[in-house]
Amino acid sequence: MNLDLSFWKTVAIFAGISFVPILGWIYFFQKQNFEKKKYVIITFIAGMMSIIPIKLYEKYWDISVWELEHLNLFKYLDNVAGTQTVSAVLAFVTVSILVSSAIFLFSAFIMSLLEIISRDNSAKVFSQKFLKISESPFLFVTIGAFIGTCTALLALYFPEKVWFFVVVGMLEEFAKYLMLRFADENKIGSVSDAISFAILIALGFAFVENVVYISRFWHEGNQNFAGFSAFFLLRSTISVIAHVCFSAIIGYFYGIAHFSDEIYQEESRENKHPVLKFIHKVFHLKSAPLFHEEKLLEGLLLAMIIHAIFNSLLEFELVIWVIPFLIGIFLYILNLLHRRDNHIRRGHIPHHIS
Repeated sequence: MNLDLSFWKTVAIFAGISFVPILGWIYFFQKQNFEKKKYVIITFIAGMMSIIPIKLYEKYWDISVWELEHLNLFKYLDNVAGTQTVSAVLAFVTVSILVSSAIFLFSAFIMSLLEIISRDNSAKVFSQKFLKISESPFLFVTIGAFIGTCTALLALYFPEKVWFFVVVGMLEEFAKYLMLRFADENKIGSVSDAISFAILIALGFAFVENVVYISRFWHEGNQNFAGFSAFFLLRSTISVIAHVCFSAIIGYFYGIAHFSDEIYQEESRENKHPVLKFIHKVFHLKSAPLFHEEKLLEGLLLAMIIHAIFNSLLEFELVIWVIPFLIGIFLYILNLLHRRDNHIRRGHIPHHIS
């Protein structure tokens, strides 16, 4: 099994092999969307593209790019990591806001090219979508503050390798969330649509990630057939299922946010959102848009936290807990689907797949 293959030839072979189980997953999750082949392909490619800023972040975050060493703000975090001061937390938050903003701009650039080239949307339509997404209140500030605070706290107690690995998982969810919104903001006809497209993003992301890790595993000298086969099987199942679960959560809340007006009106009559009503009275902000943003952030932050826990289990070699953890997440997703069905029965959201 010790074949003398060039790096890129090996990558191409592993890409072909890795794509086989991904096709199976696509068929399993997208059977109801086969009439939307164009949307399915564009969304899957969007998921593939969403991994690019994450891998760039992993590669260059702690080294100088070209000769611009003084512009790499991450190098300055070494001086404050583990410091119990407000300024240290603010440093991590500031850098995290910049990173989340950069991922947003990258996602917008890639999707604008993809949609215009595929003629899925015109430049004018995409610019309108860009403004709608970028106007989400506190999107980058909230995400940056959340990730930065978590990073600062983790840096107090864990080495760089641990907290960096956990934070990368959180950024992965943010990148997939942005690609989902840019790819399918105008195509959601139901909550099921949103979940379906979110899973497609996850499959595209998982495909490229699997190719990267499998190729790296091979080139590190792990060319024993049994060991390589076991690694390939784990990447093609556990890793893919994890990404699908994380993105399904984002998709559910994204779909709920998409139909937030109908849901909020019904639930407000049942006095289910006293906090939003209080904010509306004090700050004169419309409650329905707040409910919309709340659901978007709820899904995103929940997926980020779950992904961070999953990465922590892997980093601390608590592999025995990974399967029970994923089973728990799967049961939670079933509960979300039950809630979706309740909304459909009450007429809050459409049932059809547009």
